[in-house]
Amino acid sequence: MYNELQKRYIKEVKTNQEQREAIKNLTIKIHELEQNLREQRQRIEQLECKKVSWRTSTVSGKRKQTPEREAPSHGDISKEKESCCSKYLELLLKEIKKLKKENEKLSTERKALKKELAGLDKDFFEEVEDLKHAVQESVRLNNHYEKCLKQISVMYGLPFTAHL
Repeated sequence: MYNELQKRYIKEVKTNQEQREAIKNLTIKIHELEQNLREQRQRIEQLECKKVSWRTSTVSGKRKQTPEREAPSHGDISKEKESCCSKYLELLLKEIKKLKKENEKLSTERKALKKELAGLDKDFFEEVEDLKHAVQESVRLNNHYEKCLKQISVMYGLPFTAHL
């Protein structure tokens, strides 16, 4: 019983530590993704500013293209980049939301485990140590009794069966 309790306690402590590490790693990853998201938003703003400045320069008549050799306009390229960036941002936002949910789940589980461990106060561990000592003493006495039974069975010529 003591061993099972000890194993359970050790398992709970390890689980708690693993969850703490997972929460820490997820929090770091969330911060990295949020930073990346901010950088991408700034990049989009910069591209939009460039897009506006390019439009003003083409409107003034400095750049003209013939209809036969019309290359993709800067607006089309900018839209493609903006579309790509927005898709990337959406993926980042989804990942951040997923990580936040997982972080909340692990935090809740960690709090529950902490609450469960809080019930295991100093008296509990002293009682466990007392039980451990009692079990060791019982094992020692059982071994001693078994030796005595073996001696008695040999003395009287009776067969000794260890399973009794």
